[in-house]
Amino acid sequence: MSAKMPVTEVSLFKDFCQRKGVTPAALIRELILREMEVPMPHTVAGRNRIVYERGQDRFTWAVELDNGQVVEVLGDVSPEFLEELGRMVNDGLDERAAFIGKGRENSVGVPSGMLR
Repeated sequence: MSAKMPVTEVSLFKDFCQRKGVTPAALIRELILREMEVPMPHTVAGRNRIVYERGQDRFTWAVELDNGQVVEVLGDVSPEFLEELGRMVNDGLDERAAFIGKGRENSVGVPSGMLR
């Protein structure tokens, strides 16, 4: 599959892909599948990755899937944004812990169906 594009647009696209940390082929594939509305599983396995960009004093938040694919969630993230996000996540987890009656630090949520 190929497409004709002016040289300037090809350069812009390659630069965009490099900044995003993906290959042109991967991005084109993702865009085509999204346009065709090919369903993606609701749950996939992976881990969060937050990378500090020292030269820009910024962070990039991505998810590295178990299949090796890296998907950028948010780029050019300020330290203040991450600090606030961390506080908000902790507040939400504290609220949940109180709701489920978590009393010990190493306790985990247990499905109530298992207790019947």
